Amino acid sequence: MTYQYPHHLLKQVFSLIASGWKFARFAAAAMGLLLLSPCAQAENLVSSALKFFLGNDSNTPGFDLDKSRPKPVAQDLKAVILASLPREGLVQKLPEPLRRKLDSLEPVLHVQQRESVYEVRIFETEPKMFAFVGLHARAVLLISDAALSLLTAEELQAAVAHEIGHEYVWAEYLEAAKRQDNQRLKELELYCDGVAILTLRQAGQAPAALLTATKKIANFNRMNTGPAANIERYPSADERRRFALAVVNWADSHGDQSGAGK
Repeated sequence: MTYQYPHHLLKQVFSLIASGWKFARFAAAAMGLLLLSPCAQAENLVSSALKFFLGNDSNTPGFDLDKSRPKPVAQDLKAVILASLPREGLVQKLPEPLRRKLDSLEPVLHVQQRESVYEVRIFETEPKMFAFVGLHARAVLLISDAALSLLTAEELQAAVAHEIGHEYVWAEYLEAAKRQDNQRLKELELYCDGVAILTLRQAGQAPAALLTATKKIANFNRMNTGPAANIERYPSADERRRFALAVVNWADSHGDQSGAGK
């Protein structure tokens, strides 16, 4: 079931998500040395995120998608979540190319056992187009009409795989956002990239689309709505690239243990 929302209501939902997924109507679920070099700072973030994602012991298998996967949101809570969302502008039918693009999410959702868990809703972002893919309260995939048109099927899969990664660190992300710990938020974003990469590999998709999707969304929104207000919460494109390369290299050598090569 897909919905379109008036722009002002959509902005309210986006604001909730960007501020840390704080919902009043229901219960949802370091800094080390001061490094002056931008390159060294990037290396520091990537290294700390890799240790968080893969562990400190190089002799252990590291991250496992299946063992680490959280339980899905309960159905009764999901009903409350869905009831809390605006319902204006229900989309009765999407153009067939966009419908096929949404259908392409099935392999990614299947890998993560979320086919029957997530609702997918499409939002209209007029008058200012805004590309957005987000997971609302662990139950609803929110995709703006701009993002659905902008991204290829592979890039949409990658963006959704990243959002699924947020389930793995949901409570920690909320806490980091609450205390405005931007360094930790960046590490958690990279962690979600790691989940996305392993998810895509299991779904038979190349992880490179994760980087192109992120770049497309950032560039599109910069042109249409200006610089992001919370850009300090996100790693740079170079940090994402370095982290992705490290995770891919690890997965190539630990595929059987991580599930990434299945």
